[in-house]
Amino acid sequence: MICGMCGREIPDELPGQESRCGTCPGGCRKIHCPYCGYGNPVLPGYLKKIEKKKEGDK
Repeated sequence: MICGMCGREIPDELPGQESRCGTCPGGCRKIHCPYCGYGNPVLPGYLKKIEKKKEGDK
C-alpha cells in the first residue's frame, strides 16, 4: 500500500504492527503510515485484488 500523504510504501506487515491502533472511538479502521503517521483508509478485499492485478500487468 502507498501512503496517501507522504507517498512511501507501507509494508504489509511491520514488526509489532497491530491491525488497529485502538485509540479511535468505535475502533480504528485505518492503516497508519509508520513514516508520517497518516491514517490511510483500509482497502476492501475486492480493491486489493484489482490493485494486485494492475501491478502484475506492469
